[in-house]
Amino acid sequence: MKSIRVLHITPSVRMLGARQSLLTLVKELAGTKYEPYVLVPRKGPLTEELDKRRIKWIELFLPPWRKGRSWLTLPSRVAQLRSLILEKHIDLIHCNEIYPNPHAVVASSNEPLGKEFFGVLVNKRRVGRPQIPIVTHNRLSVTPRMIKNYLLSEATRLIAVSEASSQDFVHCPWFAEKVRVVYNGVDFQEFEAAKTRRSMVRQRLGYNEDELVVASIGLLMPRKRPAFILEAARRILERVPQARFLFVGDTSPGHSGYRKELKSLAQKLGIEDKVQFLSFQDHIAEIFAAVDLNLLLSNNEGFGRVVIEAAALQVPTIGSNVGGIKEIIIDGQTGFLIGGERANEDSVFWKSMDDFVEKAVFLLQSPQERLRMGQAAYEHGRRNFSSESYRQGVMAVFDEAIEEFRQTAPPW
Repeated sequence: MKSIRVLHITPSVRMLGARQSLLTLVKELAGTKYEPYVLVPRKGPLTEELDKRRIKWIELFLPPWRKGRSWLTLPSRVAQLRSLILEKHIDLIHCNEIYPNPHAVVASSNEPLGKEFFGVLVNKRRVGRPQIPIVTHNRLSVTPRMIKNYLLSEATRLIAVSEASSQDFVHCPWFAEKVRVVYNGVDFQEFEAAKTRRSMVRQRLGYNEDELVVASIGLLMPRKRPAFILEAARRILERVPQARFLFVGDTSPGHSGYRKELKSLAQKLGIEDKVQFLSFQDHIAEIFAAVDLNLLLSNNEGFGRVVIEAAALQVPTIGSNVGGIKEIIIDGQTGFLIGGERANEDSVFWKSMDDFVEKAVFLLQSPQERLRMGQAAYEHGRRNFSSESYRQGVMAVFDEAIEEFRQTAPPW
């Protein structure tokens, strides 16, 4: 059987959640009827991981669509993308995030580039006919304006990473036709292998076996509510003095001084010796192997991949009752949800401090309950969020997109 060549376009090579999910996907697709090619803006951590797995990648920087300074180079780069699609005989484009979707829409059109650029700028829609199907992942919350500006209606299919993220499109007349929910997946075997290194990693991080490590892993940014965690940590330490708090991740763009602010807060609270900040870590499975309790208290989260990564090592999570997090955690069984129906509102969420402290203390003081919840989280994650189920879900959407294209568009 002839393979179907898929060009996976990513706007970044940083190994954060979206790229972790892409790596999981292309690793799973290798050897199936869908042959992956990954388009990257530059060499970096992602290309190193692709090389380890012998997955083909192509370097082509696509300037940001919505920035005025990009328009000096954008037409020539999209022209290169169009040539690449033809040269490599690409059958389907997969945009791993919404940002390269306009580039894919214009490059895959049968109209001259100048005419197509003018059309999308003026009318925010494609002028010509698509020559290959486009499947685009929506991993974060999007507004109606973003849907319009990033030409998301022109994708053949849109993959939402949770039911919550799919609701961003519910007002669109094409919602039922185009939007499909496919949860992200994690390679459980890869994480399970890290379990044997728990003692070694804890020793490297400076924790003894009696200490209980509470982790918040992800970009350091206000949206993740690390200040809330630090305020709660002071109260938790009064009752569980062996607790230790670990933040893993770089600061997000626009918040370069945020780590310093958080360190100052920890010092002000008198807990600086119980709190550790690490930059981004390549081997995140090893970090989770050292952890006893995971936290994800964001005010918005499309999915919440770290909940599944923790579950792969039988670590329960306390999460905010928002977005994809509340679809992953079974409250009281695989972890706890806090914040109620308005957990996305910071002023309301801070009122759940007492509830959070009680639940954290309960799990830290109850090793058997922590073990029970961790095991339940593992079983739930393995059933519903494995890399295999992720591959099957995405392949089903690819199949749909290709079949629709065959029925509605002429062959290239």
